[in-house]
Amino acid sequence: MSAHESTAFNDALEDLRISGSVLLVEKYFPPWAIDVPNESVLQDLLGVGRETRVLPFHLVRRGAFHLSQSGRELARVEADEVAICPSGAAHRMSFGNRTEPVPMIDVLRRHIAVGCDPALVEDLSTGTELICGVFQMRSSPMNPMLAALPPVLTVKTTGMQANPMLVHAAEMLGMEVALGRRDSFTASRLLEVFCAEAIRSYRERQSTSDPGWFKALDDPRIGPALERIHQQPSAPWTVASLADLVAMSPSRFAARFRETTGQSVMSYVIGWRMNAACRALREGNNGLSEIAAKVGYQDVAAFSRAFKEIVGQSPAKWRAAQREQ
Repeated sequence: MSAHESTAFNDALEDLRISGSVLLVEKYFPPWAIDVPNESVLQDLLGVGRETRVLPFHLVRRGAFHLSQSGRELARVEADEVAICPSGAAHRMSFGNRTEPVPMIDVLRRHIAVGCDPALVEDLSTGTELICGVFQMRSSPMNPMLAALPPVLTVKTTGMQANPMLVHAAEMLGMEVALGRRDSFTASRLLEVFCAEAIRSYRERQSTSDPGWFKALDDPRIGPALERIHQQPSAPWTVASLADLVAMSPSRFAARFRETTGQSVMSYVIGWRMNAACRALREGNNGLSEIAAKVGYQDVAAFSRAFKEIVGQSPAKWRAAQREQ
């Protein structure tokens, strides 16, 4: 199944409720280094709760930089590439000989100068021009897409092999920023598209030998089963019924499902049902019996037990906590 036709992919993406903000638009001359704090510090800085994931991104418009974590380089990010950091870990951006890093918080709050003064630089082409910001998304531990993302995701935003939608989003975002409209409605919408298409680009370039959810989506047997689970979470799915849909024996289907997704068939089914239940509890006013039926439980007590086992709270308490937040 094509990446552009996947119900499961789009369903998981929509569930994240992505938004974004541009925080820095700068050009730095070597040597320079900026320390980006961990996710909890960024959440506090942005005034969002722990129920909101904050993923830093760094779009290189010109030049390059090294991205490292705990002294280990994770990526060299080149011109027209974007690095997105889903891990939530603190990291360092740098270029040039060793220099004392500047905390990103200080750059944002106190406008501290970073890197060499351009007036002292003989070759201005050595500068790194960056658009840095964050993608904010709903914290959803049962969303398989979040779990499938690497600690650092890098993709090209130009070139023949680049995702055309990502190319256009990057170009238009650059235009908005150049016009001084980094906080505009248009810039916010562009960041949503930019994030979604960057994830799509990452998915499309994954090797078929790499295990994980993205591989499972494109598996000719497991992919259609995932589609049906997402399309009909309330159906009385069993290993046998899903195996029958894709013309496999239950044992072979179960083994192939675990090999590609890293979890059992019914663990995935229950996880996605509870994810759908969380969405219904958060966004609507339906009673527990209606929500239970929508995710495959005719017995509210059975639904509540399953929900508490997976989420850690009863549906009623979880809904109350979400609304209070």
